[in-house]
Amino acid sequence: MLTRRSALAAAALLASCPTQAQPTPWNTWLGAYTGAARFHRAIPLEDIFPPPKVSQENYDDGTPFALHFALRPAGGSLAVWLRIDGGPMQTDERGETMVFGPVTDGVAVLSSADARAMPRTASLTVRPNQLGTEALFVHADGSFWRRHFTATFTPTGADVILWVFDATGTRARTWRGSTVRRA
Repeated sequence: MLTRRSALAAAALLASCPTQAQPTPWNTWLGAYTGAARFHRAIPLEDIFPPPKVSQENYDDGTPFALHFALRPAGGSLAVWLRIDGGPMQTDERGETMVFGPVTDGVAVLSSADARAMPRTASLTVRPNQLGTEALFVHADGSFWRRHFTATFTPTGADVILWVFDATGTRARTWRGSTVRRA
């Protein structure tokens, strides 16, 4: 049991310690990355109720396509530029930039974006060796699709996973690939 005296002593000790800024995990990740991804598999989401009457297996083209991303600091947080050259989540030739607000407990929300197809909402997740974005896009007909981009950093670049969820929410399609950090 903690006594009042020991609690006050611990509080005084903590108060007397100098505070130091914690380094942000993305400081070593800043820069540009380039590589390729290819279709991995479609995953039926079985927790959807009621389940679809006909399971939609989707076998996508396994041809690799180019993938580029870059990370830069933005007002105490992070800006993520992403260009995907294939698959249903293909961006235009300029790519798209999402700027996120302050990271709190490993999560940040979208503060601004520069893209031809603007995300309706987006979030950033930061872990010790990993960064991920989730963005919701709405089509002109009112349907939507959700894209997840995850980069797990390696000594030479990053392994990436792209997830796309369809508008009905009954399946996800995944692509995997690797990138190298450009000089």
